[in-house]
Amino acid sequence: MTRWPIVACVFVALLAAGPACHKETVTSPTLSATCEARPSSGQVPLTVAFVLSVSGAEGSFNIGVSYGDGTSGTSADVPHTYSTGGVFTAAFTVTTATQSARCSTTVTAIPSTVPTPPSGNQPPHAVYKSTPDAVGSTISGTAPLSVRFNMCASTDPEGDRLYFLYDFDGDGKFDSGGTTGAHCRTDHVYAAGTWKARNCLHDMDANGEALHDDQCKTYSVVVTP
Repeated sequence: MTRWPIVACVFVALLAAGPACHKETVTSPTLSATCEARPSSGQVPLTVAFVLSVSGAEGSFNIGVSYGDGTSGTSADVPHTYSTGGVFTAAFTVTTATQSARCSTTVTAIPSTVPTPPSGNQPPHAVYKSTPDAVGSTISGTAPLSVRFNMCASTDPEGDRLYFLYDFDGDGKFDSGGTTGAHCRTDHVYAAGTWKARNCLHDMDANGEALHDDQCKTYSVVVTP
């Protein structure tokens, strides 16, 4: 009895089974992206840095950014400044030749606090000058030293009259004062010694009553013999 038919059957079976043993399934990695805003909230103008993490990219990738305020970019490394208040969604799109992924993060920009306009009568703006010029608050020279004190550049927001006062020697008593242009400046001659001179002013109503407390500047007048 011949065995050829059996061998032939085994051989054919092996040929039929062979290719199935080497079959493989290849799965491409999944592209993913996560993003974060730092800081995610604050007062305008708010400058935000973004942190973008990308994984699973096959080859190089490109980035598209929509900041949510009508502007866009192409890099996650560039900080962005929000100049108006609101809640914005910054979205990042990452793409390769065959993949794409998207992530987003929220930014809350808080409007700046607007100062409340002042109400009622405002105090004057005092301007103090001297001749010789003071260095800081010190006026120095040799005796007899003539010093001119000048507050004539002072102004009042409502245009109220200003009352000018002078204490030349620092004894706590005003030596002269008045409301006219002749009173906004005055001269005093100092002997040798160290003196404390005080210049003050306040605004007045139509009846001559003070509207605000005195605004004062104290000078140290140093006079050498």
